[in-house]
Amino acid sequence: MSSRLPEYVDPWRLANLGKVFSGVTRLAELPRLAEALLSADVGEVLFSLEFYRDEKRRARVKGNVRAELSLICQRCMGRMKAPVNADMDLAIIEVFEEAEKLSPDCDPVLVNDGRIRLMDLLEDELLLAIPHMPMHDEAVCEVKLETYFPDAGEVQGPESTANENNPFAVLAGLKSDKQN
Repeated sequence: MSSRLPEYVDPWRLANLGKVFSGVTRLAELPRLAEALLSADVGEVLFSLEFYRDEKRRARVKGNVRAELSLICQRCMGRMKAPVNADMDLAIIEVFEEAEKLSPDCDPVLVNDGRIRLMDLLEDELLLAIPHMPMHDEAVCEVKLETYFPDAGEVQGPESTANENNPFAVLAGLKSDKQN
């Protein structure tokens, strides 16, 4: 096991060796991720990466990345901490056609020049794990939806007036007249 990540590696060689990396890095060392965060000055990423060959002799990487990301709640626009725990299952490929042969639970990593940057693997997984609409739990969020949408909890039935204001209701009436 190693706690320090080399900058660039040959993934096929590491798979042959069965190399494992695990350790901690700072969020500030991941510049693309830092752009998506409210703050990357403080925080760490725990990681583990295991290189191996699968039954078809493909170079593979299994691993996990964990971090607590500082994001903006899209409901109250306040600061929130979002814990991320992402598992990865990657296959190293050299041409796009190889990706079609992979199982659906395995993601391809295209390698052009025979080497990959391990920090990019970690950063990509964290970027993919960021929620599209990060929000606090309703119980802890400063904004209560009931304040702005008092009728949000009521479900309108089929007899509601929503159909009267629906512009497509006219088209449905024309269609039924034509069929009669």
